[in-house]
Amino acid sequence: MKKILSLIAMLVMTATAFAETTSEKLVEDNYALAGKVLSPKAVTVDWATQKLVVVLDMTTCSDTENERVFSVSNNKTDVVNWDQTNGGSTVHLFYTKDAQVWTSKGMETFHQKFAVQYRYQGDAGATSYYKEVTDPSTVTVIMDKTGISIDGDLVFPAADMPNLYGEGDNQLYFGAGCGTPGFATYKSVELVTEKAEPFSPVTLSTTDVANAVYNGTTTNYDAKTVEFVQYEEGKYKLVWKTLEAGSTLFGDYTIENITVAEDAETHVLTLTTTDTEGTWSNVNPAYGFLFKLADGTKTAFTGFEGTCRLNETKDAIEKLKFKFNISILDNEANLVFGEKAPETGINATTVAEGAATLFTVDGVKLSKLQKGLNIVRSADGKVKKVLVK
Repeated sequence: MKKILSLIAMLVMTATAFAETTSEKLVEDNYALAGKVLSPKAVTVDWATQKLVVVLDMTTCSDTENERVFSVSNNKTDVVNWDQTNGGSTVHLFYTKDAQVWTSKGMETFHQKFAVQYRYQGDAGATSYYKEVTDPSTVTVIMDKTGISIDGDLVFPAADMPNLYGEGDNQLYFGAGCGTPGFATYKSVELVTEKAEPFSPVTLSTTDVANAVYNGTTTNYDAKTVEFVQYEEGKYKLVWKTLEAGSTLFGDYTIENITVAEDAETHVLTLTTTDTEGTWSNVNPAYGFLFKLADGTKTAFTGFEGTCRLNETKDAIEKLKFKFNISILDNEANLVFGEKAPETGINATTVAEGAATLFTVDGVKLSKLQKGLNIVRSADGKVKKVLVK
């Protein structure tokens, strides 16, 4: 059950689970700024798996407005500057314990309030957001892929600081030297790395009706089995077990590199793939040599399309439908999983009186088609062989 629920979650979500974390200290624990400058420390951050976590005690601050707390920059020089140079982009955190502060609205009283300010080269102004805290003795500031959060509230979105949030490794600098001297105490400053759980393939299996048109004969099947497998993050495959067309059982056929997209209203998953070849396995030795097939052999397919609907509890497949065409020794097989082909005319299990005459292969006249090979002579004298499964 756990594996099935895991697959369903991966089908409809993009969140990544993390198994463990490691951390690197950037500043010694319980370091007091005490009005000093904290020299820029280089730190390489990959926002996909890492974050900066700073735990502060602000009760040691003075009553001066906008004391510096810390800054993060992509430029070692600009981490302590107002005006950014050499492509610099910096976010500054300031804190006012209790004082009058000049703002765009005039003089305002700030109480236990952070100001988070972003500056970059080419912008003469700055973008600022504010957060008032209730417990200044323990304040947690997290800078991660979502932006800057203070005590669990997102204060400054990452989208508003694009130059600090590149893909892959970002060379950044952590320091405190811009503006009014600060007196905060760093309880801890850490670069935290989250390690993802190793991916574990998950398989859902379903059995349903199917049909195959091969060599001019349409065959319906009451029970064919297909496996729907997530074999890596965001990638799925379908394995048609014991693929059979006509009276020939070939083996298992796998189509890989399938992606899924969910309809927001119906919750039906649409299946697509960029592959054009499928792979054979468990090839039937009786026909492998004849049809030039072996385990690992690839056969091209065309026209793949499919959908998958999950049950209400999303712990199993409710309905899976897909179809594709393959060509084996220049004979095309049209394969459909999830529905039977309609039986009409001489392929039906009974034949209308006067429409055709039916015989066994031994020449015995029949009133209707029997299981096995039938000889059908139509009213115009044409004779056909019809195989009924």
